[in-house]
Amino acid sequence: MKKLFLLLGLVFAFLGCKQDVKEPRNVSIDEISGSEEVKEFMETFNSMGIQSDGTQNISPQEALKKFDIAKDLQIELVLSEPEIHQPVDISFDHRGRLWVVQYNQYPYPEGVKVTDIDRHNRAVFDKTPKPPSEGVKGADKITIFEDTNNDGKYDKSIDAITGLNITTGVALGRKRIWVLTPPYLVAYPDTDGDGLPDGKPEVHLEGFGLEDTHAVANNLRWGPDGWLYGAQGSTTVANVNSAVSKNVYFSGQGIWRYHPETKIFEVFAEGGGNTFDVEFDKKGRVYSGDNGTARGFYYKQGGYYLKNWGKHGALTNPYAFGFLPGMELEGEKFRFTHAWIKYEEANLPKRYHGKILALNPLHNFVRLTRMEEKGSTFLCIDEEKILESSDHWFRPVDIKSGPDGAVYIADWNDSRMSHVDPRDTWSKTTGRIYRFRNKEKLTVPNFDLSTMTNSELVQLLSNKNKWFRQEALRQFGDRRDGSVLPELETIFHSNVSGQTSLEALWAIHLTGGFSDKIALEAMDHTDPYVRLWAIRLIGDTRKASNSVARKLKEMAISESHLEVLGQLASTAKRLPQDVAIPIIAGLFENNFHQEDIENQMFTWWAVESKAETGRKLVLALFNKKEIWDKALVKDVVLERLIQRYAIKGGDENYSSCIELLNLSPSHAHAKILFTGLQEGLRGRSPFEIPTDLAQMIQKYQSKFGEGKLALPLRRNETEAVDKVLELLPNEDADRLERLAYIKIFGEIDQPKSIPVLLGIAQDHKYSIAVRVACLETLGHYNEEVIGKEMADAYLFKLRADLDLRKAAFQLFASRASWASAFLVKISDTKEVKKSEVPLEIIRQFKLLGDSDLSKKVDELWPSVKMVSSEEKEKEIKRIQKALVSGKGNVEKGKSLYGMYCANCHILNGEGKEIGPELTGYDRNNLTYMVLNIVDPNADIREGYVNYRVKKKDGQVIVGILTDRSAGKIKIKPLGMDEITLVPEAIDEIKAQKASIMPERLLAGLSEQDIRDLFAYMNKE
Repeated sequence: MKKLFLLLGLVFAFLGCKQDVKEPRNVSIDEISGSEEVKEFMETFNSMGIQSDGTQNISPQEALKKFDIAKDLQIELVLSEPEIHQPVDISFDHRGRLWVVQYNQYPYPEGVKVTDIDRHNRAVFDKTPKPPSEGVKGADKITIFEDTNNDGKYDKSIDAITGLNITTGVALGRKRIWVLTPPYLVAYPDTDGDGLPDGKPEVHLEGFGLEDTHAVANNLRWGPDGWLYGAQGSTTVANVNSAVSKNVYFSGQGIWRYHPETKIFEVFAEGGGNTFDVEFDKKGRVYSGDNGTARGFYYKQGGYYLKNWGKHGALTNPYAFGFLPGMELEGEKFRFTHAWIKYEEANLPKRYHGKILALNPLHNFVRLTRMEEKGSTFLCIDEEKILESSDHWFRPVDIKSGPDGAVYIADWNDSRMSHVDPRDTWSKTTGRIYRFRNKEKLTVPNFDLSTMTNSELVQLLSNKNKWFRQEALRQFGDRRDGSVLPELETIFHSNVSGQTSLEALWAIHLTGGFSDKIALEAMDHTDPYVRLWAIRLIGDTRKASNSVARKLKEMAISESHLEVLGQLASTAKRLPQDVAIPIIAGLFENNFHQEDIENQMFTWWAVESKAETGRKLVLALFNKKEIWDKALVKDVVLERLIQRYAIKGGDENYSSCIELLNLSPSHAHAKILFTGLQEGLRGRSPFEIPTDLAQMIQKYQSKFGEGKLALPLRRNETEAVDKVLELLPNEDADRLERLAYIKIFGEIDQPKSIPVLLGIAQDHKYSIAVRVACLETLGHYNEEVIGKEMADAYLFKLRADLDLRKAAFQLFASRASWASAFLVKISDTKEVKKSEVPLEIIRQFKLLGDSDLSKKVDELWPSVKMVSSEEKEKEIKRIQKALVSGKGNVEKGKSLYGMYCANCHILNGEGKEIGPELTGYDRNNLTYMVLNIVDPNADIREGYVNYRVKKKDGQVIVGILTDRSAGKIKIKPLGMDEITLVPEAIDEIKAQKASIMPERLLAGLSEQDIRDLFAYMNKE
């Protein structure tokens, strides 16, 4: 009877599990839209990028024949539909079983409605989905595949967890199954380690963004330090909470981590591409790929990295005052390699060892790239494509090395590549996993690390395959068995190899044995990465004993390895001020540390973190005169530190500005400080500045600043205004001082300046720089007379010089009444030819929001009118017909490219970088290329979106946002200098749907011209 009840229980459990399994299906707009407005937007959305093309995928066996693979490798099919659909994440467990996350629910969570959506496909939902076991069931699932007879074929499978609702990652450890299912990180109990949940999941994190499911939190990985690491993509915003960490906000891309024991969540590093990958190399470095044309980013602890400021938002630290780029690339800049591994196993031939194997789903290949040290980071150098498919359905999205040393690739398998279309047209019933390896007989190990003894795990720390070393570390973290510490300490001290000592250090830490004694010994180790990791682990404790603090200070002075020095700066940021400041002082003095750009920024970030909390100690650093001439201090820290104090404001911070200026040992240093002070005070009311600082500003302005009258002019003092207006027309007066005063008139409201500025702008006797400055300043005053007088002056007084002409056009395009005054000179008096007005200025006229003006623009330039969908379709068919009707001439096409494209786009090293470089695009995809030429608004590349900034005084500025930090917004109009604005002056910032690229670009070309142009563009 007991057995019968047990059997019935198992049956019901099985049936209950099967009820959770939802078949993948496409969701209609009617189902997902939450209003008629949203429905209409979705139905009429202009798709961007590569969409479904109506073709059918080929069979897995046929797909294998489409691969071109390096001669010393072979490729095998591991899994395919119907066993898997839409694999997004793959990994291996302690028994060598393959875990596959199937992202079947993508792109919309189950049980929600879209109440708003933007052109980047970022959605607002009517509610937040509940965590697993509480909410509705989705179609995502996690499946385990097992090779039961060690022949390399996965002949057994089980769905470990089903009914998931947007799931992107899984990791095993600490007797739990960790599942990343945004907005949550949950953990299912798994006490017996079989991979099947023993109960309901516990929510550990909540608050990851969900608005763009191709950029949600993803890639759950154990770091060698015992933290769970993950990524977040570029178009989601997170505000994460754990039991300990509250409201950890970050916008867009980055690497984050969570500690299961302490329950601390933090952003590890911020910025990057659309981050959808986390990779650890054998030294514990963290990398991720890039959705641009680089290979990716080397993320260091506490770093701030490049991002698209307009689309993805500012950095979380407004005082970062800088950011780091991705790793430099020498090679073909083909978009994009979002995911890669650094191959550090033993199966592939030696020429692959230590190199990047990078996926390119857009171009259907795998790239081999070597890494060479370049200061404290790396230079990536492309070598070859080691795997390429002629099947355009091959979309590699994840890559991992397995315990057998082979490389496994998850193939999303779809003709569609771009997420930028709200219609769910994804292929829901396809997906494959491939394996490539050496040409020898496949050797599949039989193992279970969870049953190994501690001594056997210790032996694995010197295994030639990184996978086994990393999995052994996970086991040490799971067991936390202190009895193994003597054995670990023995191999740590053995110095058999630096790598083995490093693995032992990690294992000691994971086992709970990282003591001051071990830390001090590690900081004296001959291997630099053992030293680096000792420093990093100390920083993670957020404290240091006296002996450890002394050693850190000594290392800051004497260390010569650049990556170790960078970690010292990162760790200083995390430690209390009394420990951190001596480290910073040592880094200031260390000559090895001075010139490395990345280390310079990490040192600044360490200083910045203590600028207020450790104010006295920070300022005391500058009592030593000898440090003022160190490159790190002079070129990086001084200007930023005083700028930071000035921006924050308040009595204490202003006093710190004064103290720094008083400590300055020379005029040269004072000038650097004063430059930072001016930048920090930009946009600040001069009346906020205390008297003692104002007096000091006036003193320095007369020496090398904007001039002695700058501060009273900013205060709009009558006497200063009158004196400056007398000075401006004086050509014998200092030009730089006059330029500074002209600029200040653009920051204050002083109508008395208008006649003087108008006069100088029109007078040929003044320098072009002074006249351009006057035009730029006049743009800040909302007076009709300015537009009328400048329009009258354009033909004979402004037109002849290119810089004056550009400044005048920007002036006219900033206010509707001024634009109208200028257009009279074209349409009525015929003084100006309409052909000399640049396209971007014409489009800016239309962005001014004046219906009469827009009508006039359409009459003068009908070609800038938005082309109807019928016209676009007709032009697309015309071009497509031309392309299939004959062959093109490459040389003639090159000439046409120079005439029609090179003014804005680089191709194969030729052209200008106003728009995206075309070299890395899928130029053989004629459907995509033709669509984007005929309809350039369909897919405006990240970083090239123009923003319309309307100021509160009515002025309109159009350009690309270059920075949004430290309370400033920087925008660069096309062909003009960057403009810095304070938020208080801005009424509205809006991304523009229209590209600056004209829509009728090829309208005047014959069919043969079109063939010639495409022949050149398609040439590799």
